Formats: sequence, C-alpha cells, structure tokens
Amino acid sequence: MKQTKKLTLSAMIVALGTVFMVLGAVIEVFDLTAVALASVLVAFVYIELGSPYTWLVWICTTLCTFLLYQHSAMWFIYLVLFGIYPILKGYIERLKRPLWWPLKLVYGNIAFVLMLFGIKLITGLPFIDPTEDFLGISGKALYIVTWVLLNVALIAYDFFITVMVRFYMERLRPKFRKILK
Repeated sequence: MKQTKKLTLSAMIVALGTVFMVLGAVIEVFDLTAVALASVLVAFVYIELGSPYTWLVWICTTLCTFLLYQHSAMWFIYLVLFGIYPILKGYIERLKRPLWWPLKLVYGNIAFVLMLFGIKLITGLPFIDPTEDFLGISGKALYIVTWVLLNVALIAYDFFITVMVRFYMERLRPKFRKILK
C-alpha cells in the first residue's frame, strides 16, 4: 500500500474514532462503548498499516477528541487505557504465552491508577472516598471490590478485542483486501 493511501486511511480512522468518542461524550450511556469501538479501530490500523500509523491514530484521535470535547474525561480514558491497549496487546502477544496475562494486568492496573488520579484532576471529584461509607459498605471494601471489578472488566475487554480482531481477520479482511491494496 502506498504511503498516501496509508495516511488517508489513518486520517479516516482518526475521524471515525473521534466521531465515536464525541458521540459517547454527548450520549453519556454510550461513553465506554464508544471508547471501546474507537479502540477496535486502532486494532484495525495495527493489523493493516503497522506500528507507526497505529501510534499516530491513537495520539491524533486523543487530541481531536480533547479539542472537540474537553470537559469530558473520555479523551483521557482513551489516552491512558482504551486507545493504547490494542497496541500493547499486539506487542505483548508476540512474547511467550505465560507472560501475556501478568503483563496485561500490570499495565491495566497502572492505567487504572493513572485514570483515577487523572479523572480526579480533571473533574475535581474523587472516584471513591475510602474514608466514607456508602449504603452501609465501608469505603475501603468498596474500593477493593471496585478494583477487582476493574480487573474483570479488563479481562472482558481483552476478550472483546480478540473476538473483534478474529471477526475482522476471518470475515471482513478478505472483503477489504481489494480496497486496501
């Protein structure tokens, strides 16, 4: 594929990812779904165009979303976890299989910490206050349960990316092959 075509395809993916993210910011029940869909686009670019374009799409989608909808934390969540995760997943899965999950979970937990601090910085609100009780549950217990659920969600998200990549490779890629020459 020629450089011009790669750059054009990357720009179209950035535009589509930005549309997903802005729609997710406007329609608040669609926010995490929109971020996940935008990250699938990053996986598509990783498969078809390779490394430099993947990083470009990730950064440009983040910047465009930030410029269009600054007061939403979605651009930050995409920057720290969802947008970069398909790229890191591709690199991690090139290593020996026993290393996959420990590395993914370590990165995921680092990203969760960054997201919690970043969202607190952006919005000024703590995610969970460990000193306060909520509906009879201690703040610390709620914090631990939330952390466990975030790790379960990361595993589910990893599975989602894997399923979407397989679907693309088996069903869609043969159809797009003629267009993407």
